[in-house]
Amino acid sequence: MLHSFILQENTIHSFQERIEFLERCLNNANPQDEIFAEIIELENSGLISLNKLIEEVKKLQYKINKVLQFIKVLKEKVQLDQLSVLLVVRYNFLLKEILEQCCEFSFIEHSKGVFMDMIVSTLEVYQEIKKKASYVTYSQHEIYILTETRKHVIQSIIKASVQFKVCTEDFFKSLELEDDITPKESEAMLISLASTKKWDYVYRKLA
Repeated sequence: MLHSFILQENTIHSFQERIEFLERCLNNANPQDEIFAEIIELENSGLISLNKLIEEVKKLQYKINKVLQFIKVLKEKVQLDQLSVLLVVRYNFLLKEILEQCCEFSFIEHSKGVFMDMIVSTLEVYQEIKKKASYVTYSQHEIYILTETRKHVIQSIIKASVQFKVCTEDFFKSLELEDDITPKESEAMLISLASTKKWDYVYRKLA
């Protein structure tokens, strides 16, 4: 069940290592380095700010560390049979933030490989979720929350994939991820529903 919800740790660690490599390139004033040379050229043309990129990398590293902490907690909760919908929802929205932040780097040709693996791996996980959805036991209320949360992440996957030219919009249409992948609930509402279990509200939405 756990593998239906989260990326493999080795995928996250690999992404973390490559982000650290990108940070070293950003802080390395060596014009002979291809990535740094490309960034300097983009900065000189006014397309990017080196300081902004360095700040974005720091934010990504912080969020990646949080994801790793989430994975640890999720594993512990699964072992104790205490996995809550709220934990899964918060983890997914953190992953969504990371995917959206990746788009800040899409114009750097030499950095694309760093993010493409993350995007493709996330897509594979969400395809797997759809396949296994009928085998996982949840209440109707929980399925509603998890489905709406998944829609948010799928939107971010599509945006990042198209921006990095990993996949086309036509490719996503062919996957038939959902009949409708537009979320009906906001992130704040889904967290609130998962936190307070306002099931009466969900019943009205499902009616």
